[in-house]
Amino acid sequence: MNYSVFINQLLAGSDSGSLRLYDINDSLQKAKGSCSSSSPVVFDKFEHLTSLHVNSTDDQFLTSGYSKKVAIYDICSGKRLHLFSDMHQEPINVAKFAHHSPNLLVTSSFDRDVKLWDLRQTLNQPCYTTSSSRGNVMVCFSPDDLYLLVSAVDNEVKQLLSVDGRLQTDFGIASTGSAHNYTRSYYMNGRDYVISGSSDESIVRICCAQTGRRLRDYYLEVKAQEQYFAVSSVPFFKYLIVFLVSVPSYILK
Repeated sequence: MNYSVFINQLLAGSDSGSLRLYDINDSLQKAKGSCSSSSPVVFDKFEHLTSLHVNSTDDQFLTSGYSKKVAIYDICSGKRLHLFSDMHQEPINVAKFAHHSPNLLVTSSFDRDVKLWDLRQTLNQPCYTTSSSRGNVMVCFSPDDLYLLVSAVDNEVKQLLSVDGRLQTDFGIASTGSAHNYTRSYYMNGRDYVISGSSDESIVRICCAQTGRRLRDYYLEVKAQEQYFAVSSVPFFKYLIVFLVSVPSYILK
């Protein structure tokens, strides 16, 4: 899902390929019993969707999934503007637009590569390619677009300079040896902190984004059958460290 606070719209997708745009104000009116004359925008399906992201001008969004394709859609008309094939050798789990430029986007793939692209140039060749030692689970820009935060399988978390992909910070989180320990990391409080969690571990780690130093570990007590969980930073509280943990039941320590 992706939400814009400026236009009060919510974009949602599923792995079936369905893409929907919701107007929050319209939904509130319907909840109050009001009628709406707005027609829903219809988007072409994008099968095996795993990621969608709106650009900085709120007029386009991109999708990626369990395939080697990336699509860009026009939000207002629903038209698919571009469909790029074979950007990577393996599925592209996450693709993100930059926060301040509608033309820059980054892709991360299980082929271990992270690639930066510029829509003003031909997409036959990325601006640069940088590689992890394991398959990439996700990537995101820092809020000021100066850095990329790359998370690869089994706690390989690195911060790169977005201008050329050079390594800035290796957070040095110990690996477990599991090929299915899927790691996700996000920036918090601007780009002061990095929060990281992995699917096979019951630990949420907080690190300093500038130095890479580990600041705090939060341990979750979960039942054996509920071991899998996901972590995400919550951006709505600017000066608080707030995060979400998705698991049926847990005790935070």
